[in-house]
Amino acid sequence: MKKIRAKVSKIKNDFYIKVPDVISEMINLDNGQDLEITIHGNVNEEQVELWDLHPEDVNSIQLKIKEDVHTMNMYNRIYIPEKYRFFFPGINIDFILSTNVGNIKTHITSNGYFTKGLRQWFAVNGPVMPNDIINVELIDEGTYSYKLDYIKGEN
Repeated sequence: MKKIRAKVSKIKNDFYIKVPDVISEMINLDNGQDLEITIHGNVNEEQVELWDLHPEDVNSIQLKIKEDVHTMNMYNRIYIPEKYRFFFPGINIDFILSTNVGNIKTHITSNGYFTKGLRQWFAVNGPVMPNDIINVELIDEGTYSYKLDYIKGEN
């Protein structure tokens, strides 16, 4: 099962959970709709299937590079929008990115960037430009291994 992180907020003595946007879009979540969340790891065989696509079925994400590439190229970092951060281990937890320049040990910073170890990747692939695409595929959740593919877009 693919685990996701959900943000808990307390507003006027009530707790609310922020479901990642990419998940809410996949399941067509709407205001006032009920959402079942399992807190424990026990499997209930009598569970009813609610959706055709489950968060644990998300094995890859695709990021289209936006207009603001100056910071990415200048500091050799890749921005991960908040709606995709559930896909990776938590902030500052290292994971492995398999790339065309070898394996890179990196992590997501608190402001949503991969920074650690990307200097050589940028030297070979950079500069990134608007409309370029970055695909990230989960290889092994247990060892935090991912594969990064980079596709130059039309500018």
